[in-house]
Amino acid sequence: MCVTEGNSQVLNFSNFKEKVVTPSREAFNKASTDKERDSLMFVPHKAIKNLVGSPMPEFTAQTLDGKPISKQSLAGKIVVMNFWYIGCKPCVAELPALNRLVDEYEGKEVVFLAFGNSSRQRTVEDFLPKHDFKYQLITDSESYSNMFLATAFGFPTSMVFDQDGILRHISAGGFVDDRAKTAVFNEYSPVINSLLIQKKVK
Repeated sequence: MCVTEGNSQVLNFSNFKEKVVTPSREAFNKASTDKERDSLMFVPHKAIKNLVGSPMPEFTAQTLDGKPISKQSLAGKIVVMNFWYIGCKPCVAELPALNRLVDEYEGKEVVFLAFGNSSRQRTVEDFLPKHDFKYQLITDSESYSNMFLATAFGFPTSMVFDQDGILRHISAGGFVDDRAKTAVFNEYSPVINSLLIQKKVK
């Protein structure tokens, strides 16, 4: 998994798309050899750390159960986002770890949102009867995946925003073996704990 750390060349989500994603895609389309295309394919993923420190984009959405969600409604809370789709094997494999995060921080000021690119009908009728997913679910989320650049980084992509709406951690990719059951929990719980402690200190 690609884990980020803070750095001095932070880009916001719009600038990242303009300065990294779009140029790399244009170069990829113009590439004449497989070697060139291979080197360009993962440029956004390699630059993912440059987003840490960026503010959350303005957005509005509605969860599967009809709850309105927006950047404004999330103010003052730690926000953990997951971008996924039903046919993504690593996305499904990490569900136990994602659900464990929700259980771990029940009653705390932490919100867990899952933006699924799959349709509402398929999610409700085919997926949820077979799988437990404790995040607040938002379906038909391709526009959000584009806004938060998950489509550029690959699925699954997860992010943690602090209480001020600033991105503090991001990772893309996952596992399909036993590591998937614990990896996201082990990676994200220290980040969430740190943000909760910082809030108490303030």
